[in-house]
Amino acid sequence: MNPLNDRRALREEETFLSQLDQLEYQVAQICRDAPCFRQCSRLNDLLQKVYEIRVGLNQIETDLLQTHLKCCISPSIQVPEEVILALSKLSEKRHGGIIVLEREDSLVKYLQGGVDIDAAISAPMLEAIFYPGSVLHDGAVIIRESRIWKANILLPLSPHSEKLDALGLGSRHRAALGLSTVSDALIIVVSEEKGWISMAFRSQLYPNLGTFALLDKLADGPVKDAGRS
Repeated sequence: MNPLNDRRALREEETFLSQLDQLEYQVAQICRDAPCFRQCSRLNDLLQKVYEIRVGLNQIETDLLQTHLKCCISPSIQVPEEVILALSKLSEKRHGGIIVLEREDSLVKYLQGGVDIDAAISAPMLEAIFYPGSVLHDGAVIIRESRIWKANILLPLSPHSEKLDALGLGSRHRAALGLSTVSDALIIVVSEEKGWISMAFRSQLYPNLGTFALLDKLADGPVKDAGRS
């Protein structure tokens, strides 16, 4: 490895950790001082600081997700363009859905129920499957060898998680996390309550990937504009 690159990476890591420490200190200070403030001007200043901290934390989260997707996930996974387009539309409309991309591990023994589809992947078909009220919309869609293999599939649920409860995420996310613990599948979930796009992979849940730009990093080709969420 290049020693120069190692030193640069170390400096960047130290800078990032320092920024995180500063934000943590600011939060602690606000929690300590907030009960003492009574004047409107002071409260306005405090709310402004809280807003700035939230923006800073969101930026840190985005940077971490981008780095993680690039270094740990994106090199080994590509998502069909039509799936990315469908996810964007589902998120925009807040239509819930769960899409599973089978990889090397066979998923047969983990799947319950469902309907055979065996069709080419298309965004309109995925949107139709997950349209509220559709007979197929509650279960998962399974994609195998670049085709929509099955729909309305029940997945194994993970145990109740305090993290999921704290984020207000329900059964779709538990199902995604559950399958990710027993297989190498990539599972992508759209929350109908929040419109969040989340991903489960190798026993980890990545909530609220959200932005089209992050999903675009996983695409198998240039993705067209589709009313990006």
